[in-house]
Amino acid sequence: MIAALALALALALASAALPDQGQTDFDAYAKAVEKCDRKVVAETVSESVARHSRFLIDAYKEQRAIAVARLDIADRRRKLHAGERTPDTEAALSLLGETLDDRQHALDDQRRLDQMEQDMVSYFRSQYLTRCAGRGS
Repeated sequence: MIAALALALALALASAALPDQGQTDFDAYAKAVEKCDRKVVAETVSESVARHSRFLIDAYKEQRAIAVARLDIADRRRKLHAGERTPDTEAALSLLGETLDDRQHALDDQRRLDQMEQDMVSYFRSQYLTRCAGRGS
């Protein structure tokens, strides 16, 4: 019964991962920089800033939820090891811990991708500013 509940919780937690926030079309962005297309560059930068802002908020909420869940598991494990009466088993708590590890890895991957996107947007923006100063269409 506990294992089934843990599995159900794991599936619920996995489905609560950060939503796909879209991504920048870097091929189109690079072409816009080459053509000094101010409109496309400005729209791309603006969309990226909005996406990054949403990501930061969502990532904070997810990291906080993971931290709270880790504290809960630690407390439940402490009670189990102390011999207090609890419906938990070591296997169920281990499964919950693995689920949190998976969530943390997914969040870390999304952070890396977000940072890479921010780096590329900044790079191409600086290229645009250098190449197209005063000639953007």
